[in-house]
Amino acid sequence: MSIKQVIESIELLSAGNVDGERVAALLRARGVGDVTVTRVEENGLYTDFLACTLPGLDPDLPALGVVGRLGGVGARPAVTGLVSDADGAIVAVACALKLADMAATGDILPGPVRIHTHICPHAATRPHQPVPMMKSPFAMRTMMSHEVHPRMAAILSVDATRGNRLVNRRGVALTPVAKQGWLLRLPERMLDLMGWVSGELPLVLPLTTQDITPYENGLWHINSIMQPAIATSAPVVGVALTAQTTVPGCATGATNAFDLDVATRFCIEVAKLFGSGQCAFYDDAEWAELQRRYGSLAHLQTVGHAP
Repeated sequence: MSIKQVIESIELLSAGNVDGERVAALLRARGVGDVTVTRVEENGLYTDFLACTLPGLDPDLPALGVVGRLGGVGARPAVTGLVSDADGAIVAVACALKLADMAATGDILPGPVRIHTHICPHAATRPHQPVPMMKSPFAMRTMMSHEVHPRMAAILSVDATRGNRLVNRRGVALTPVAKQGWLLRLPERMLDLMGWVSGELPLVLPLTTQDITPYENGLWHINSIMQPAIATSAPVVGVALTAQTTVPGCATGATNAFDLDVATRFCIEVAKLFGSGQCAFYDDAEWAELQRRYGSLAHLQTVGHAP
């Protein structure tokens, strides 16, 4: 179970004065040696990008990336407290704490896990249908330059995804795999893992092509869960925290520790198998055949043609 680490993360990130250094201090105290905090400021706005690496038994193996995707953990001063949108940061911090605690008691993963998120307790909100969402402090390309690392061989992007009518069940849903403009099928192994950790049939979040294009093209996106896919050639799977009803990203009191525990345990189970080569995100032969028959779709990672 990771519920202890999830609750620790919720309590830490709920504080109005939380920042990246406070989170980094907790991670270092638990034995995570490779932790960096980068504060970025622009036009009176700022956020702290947090990055840490759990090296595993063989740091040279392909690294799994876990990206905690969000606009902000709070929307102060407009609203008081932890917002629904904070889920990505909570899971990222909880994963780091759980993996550190496992390593301290002898359970070290085969390969490295790189965990990135950002800590912003005062983000803005923005209009969105069917409910308003949180707004990232900076342009999405800037956010991705800090949240996506070149050494991430595959990425789990964790994001609160309750502001839609596409998934009408509370829990955790997975997206199809996004890679260089392509939407690929979810591996059976990931569906197995989600079923095992949740005890329920796995749920899949439907995506459209425009959901994996950059935010700066101005088109509608379900949210920013797939934005890491615009900044890497690595495959990306979204880990979406869902609800039966539509919940604004700026709503407080919406955080559900038990759903976050499922998401955290799923990420950890994938990390265990990915490092040992037992949980590939896509089939190499199918990918090669798609490229041969239909060519590259990498232009979907760009803003496309200007008007």
